[in-house]
Amino acid sequence: MMPKRAEDDGSVVNYGPLSIDDSHHEQDDDSIQISSSLSLCRSSTTAILCRLRWLRYRCRRFRKIALFSVLFVLCFIISILIVSETVFHISFRNLLRIIFGAGSSKTDVVLEATCLGNTTLLKGGISVEHLNLTRTAVGFTKSLTDDTEIISHGFYWDEQDAETTKWRPQGVTTFQHTQSGRRFALVSWYGRAEEGYANRGGRISFVDISSMQHESSSTTTKATITSEQYYSYAHVLLVDDNFCTLPNIHVGGIEQVNGTLYVADSREGEMNILEFDIERGLYELPSEDDDLVDETMLGYRYLLRQSSSIRSPTKPSFLSYDNDHNQFVVGTYFRCGGKVGMHTDSKKCFDRPENRIVWVDGERIGESNGTIDDSCSNLWHYFSEMQGAASAIVGNMTRVWVSSSYGAGADSHLHVIDISPLSKLECLGAHDIVRVEDATIFRFPPGLEDLHIKQSEADRFMWMLTEFEQRIVFATKLGLILG
Repeated sequence: MMPKRAEDDGSVVNYGPLSIDDSHHEQDDDSIQISSSLSLCRSSTTAILCRLRWLRYRCRRFRKIALFSVLFVLCFIISILIVSETVFHISFRNLLRIIFGAGSSKTDVVLEATCLGNTTLLKGGISVEHLNLTRTAVGFTKSLTDDTEIISHGFYWDEQDAETTKWRPQGVTTFQHTQSGRRFALVSWYGRAEEGYANRGGRISFVDISSMQHESSSTTTKATITSEQYYSYAHVLLVDDNFCTLPNIHVGGIEQVNGTLYVADSREGEMNILEFDIERGLYELPSEDDDLVDETMLGYRYLLRQSSSIRSPTKPSFLSYDNDHNQFVVGTYFRCGGKVGMHTDSKKCFDRPENRIVWVDGERIGESNGTIDDSCSNLWHYFSEMQGAASAIVGNMTRVWVSSSYGAGADSHLHVIDISPLSKLECLGAHDIVRVEDATIFRFPPGLEDLHIKQSEADRFMWMLTEFEQRIVFATKLGLILG
């Protein structure tokens, strides 16, 4: 509807949206132009001022947004560094290599070994009871699985070894000194190529667990750390017969039998099981001059010298010893699981020939003269990302435990399966496994590695360890994880 206005004479005039009063148009023309100019001037000034105010406001907002963005990015980076350092044990330098692909993290890079320059400084044939154990591990007793009835006892490393990114723990076994009766847990570590430590090879931690109590309450659900649960230990560097380090060795599994330490050597082109005589192969450098020690062998006071090696029938990623069958259990790690960075049991791994376990007769190792013949073509293979395996007779069955894990983001699996009692372990094949689809799976913390069965006076225990998060070494009664 058009707007209306009443005139003085009572008539009504209609106005459109853009209509102008014609009677006043000429006399107001000049005033309108002046008013328009002033209005235009005021409008331009206001617009400029408003524009300046808007820009200043936006600049302030931009500075705040930029500041908050920088703070957020810094917090995010710090969080990544903290998680990488404490959980994954990855240093900032290594993290940059992973992200940007700088440098090389391959373990098959040829490196120069570090050799002892002056062997006259060495004192050979020292006993493990004379090791100067200068580091201290803290003991614990608690449940490590979802089942609170399964109690484990073990220890945490000291702060330096718990957090180091340069070394990573892999294998575990036990050793008892014949004369003194002192008991030791032996743990292998490898120098990480990503941190520039691959040339240092491997080392063994000798942890005195003589005071460790195996008896634990089956109802304990929380850690019960007491002042008596402390275990002293020392690191011993592995060297070859020329007193040189073993660059790039992964030492993924170790086993001690009758005073000989067997070490898995999975380096490209090696495929060996190395032997070290614990009783006669320990050497000590002089301790009076610390500078001399640092200059001679990477700061290590003790060396364990290789005595011989055996050619393995499969890539020896890990190994253990089955005392009931007098068999060595040698296995190969193969990445064939599911999600990236996560461990999953994948059926596509069941029949992969690269992913296998071999049982080798103990006497054949002792008489092998450097080679173990692989006379069986149908070797057993099953789980993905296998990190350790052990077997023993339980009742009238042979029971096999297999640890599998990948990365620090997913729980590890401990698989328990039975083998047909009529099976020949040396040539064990998939057809010998009883109801493999019904394997019992125990879930342990991430990074579960090597397995070792220890027979004590009263019971048998499964020794295990983890390489990620709060690194632990622990033993669980075998009767609690029978499946």
